Amino acid sequence: MAVLAMLQDADVLPPEGTPDANRVIKTVIQFQSVFLKSGDLAVQAFLSHALTAQRDGDANEAASRFRSAGWTSDVLEALSDQWVATAIDQRERLAPGFRQFNVSLANFDSLMELIGKARTALEQRGENMHQVFAQRRREMPGGTQ
Repeated sequence: MAVLAMLQDADVLPPEGTPDANRVIKTVIQFQSVFLKSGDLAVQAFLSHALTAQRDGDANEAASRFRSAGWTSDVLEALSDQWVATAIDQRERLAPGFRQFNVSLANFDSLMELIGKARTALEQRGENMHQVFAQRRREMPGGTQ
């Protein structure tokens, strides 16, 4: 999965085979399901607001790519930025939708923290999260950008 490869490239993924690494893998998979499949209005509103904020009002293309191909670096970045900008009481509204997929606000906070660390680490090396993600996705079986 390109998300995990990007996190590994940024040196923020815990060592392979450890409980922490397994937790990150589960979290990445579960939250993709949350944002793709949840009918929870708060979850869908959060995704929509994140993509709209990133795209200056036009989130349709990013949402469509996410629905057809799964995680994209644009969606990860948008969610990370939205999470940081969201007040704690607003975050709490996501908890019921997350629980339906056996994940918590703390799980999402940890994932968003990893995404932020990866973005920073890659930028410090003169790399771009989107380029690294795209390259890793192309390397995956059946990979596209």
